[in-house]
Amino acid sequence: MDPRQERSVGLLLSHRAMLLGYIASIVRDPDLTEDVFQNVAIIVLDKAGAVANDAEFPAWARRVARFESLAALRKRKRAPELLDQSVLELLEAEWSAGDAAPAPARKALRECVERLSPYARQLIHMRYVEELSALDVAERLNRSPNTIYVALSRTYRHLAGCVERRLAREGA
Repeated sequence: MDPRQERSVGLLLSHRAMLLGYIASIVRDPDLTEDVFQNVAIIVLDKAGAVANDAEFPAWARRVARFESLAALRKRKRAPELLDQSVLELLEAEWSAGDAAPAPARKALRECVERLSPYARQLIHMRYVEELSALDVAERLNRSPNTIYVALSRTYRHLAGCVERRLAREGA
């Protein structure tokens, strides 16, 4: 795989949840959502390098997802007017707003996660980046599930307090 395709795969995976949500809001069918996402993935890989920088990827991928979603609805002979065109425009505007610079709370959370102990960061990484269940984390770390639940709970409380303090300091 060439470096542009590797970059595209990384971007696609990091925006997978957003794209699936966007597609699902248009097609309203879980099976069709997965099919459309796979088509979008193929297009993203075929057009690797079509986006100048990573910040432009979410909007570009949503446009691809929108066209593919509507094409899939037409192909299935389902009424593409499930969502009016004006509603799709509003959705796109709302999703695009999320592409902007991180909200103060997200920025604070990112900074707080960076300040966690290595063990707590590892737990958060496994739980949310690798998307493992707490039971899977426990198994992988050879710890009891209760130990992991307690450690995650403490980490969540610590992060919540840290974010609240940072936001209060910044007046957000």
